[in-house]
Amino acid sequence: MTEEKKIVNSKEELINIITKNPDQKIFLDNPKGTTKKFGGVDPIELPFDYGEYPELVNPADGMGWDIVIVPSSDQNDKSLLPIGHVSYTGNKEEWKENSSRVMPEDLVDNHKIIVASGGKYTGQDKDLIVDFFRQRWQFKEVVWYE
Repeated sequence: MTEEKKIVNSKEELINIITKNPDQKIFLDNPKGTTKKFGGVDPIELPFDYGEYPELVNPADGMGWDIVIVPSSDQNDKSLLPIGHVSYTGNKEEWKENSSRVMPEDLVDNHKIIVASGGKYTGQDKDLIVDFFRQRWQFKEVVWYE
């Protein structure tokens, strides 16, 4: 059986799709406690589950749209709804100052969508995610859909 993949051209389109049909297939490539490099730099241990929607493709990198699952939820929860997102800075000067890499062009529109079961999350979830991404120079401030 072949996986049916759909190109989703923007985070707004993705948010619309997963809001209407939240029980999408998830591939969890970095569970909580594993190490990940964001943009290929600064490996760090994750305090949350990180994965993707393999059937909903982001044209920025040709892979599934990335998701962060709040710590109080997990990939087996039903109705994982979008509650926010975080985006790469896109600032080439910051990349030059902080990394030996040139900023990869595929990161500009490679947002991470934050999801929670039923759209519900705790203050601790929010604080943990904000603190985590605040410490990563390659990201803008987390945007919450409140």
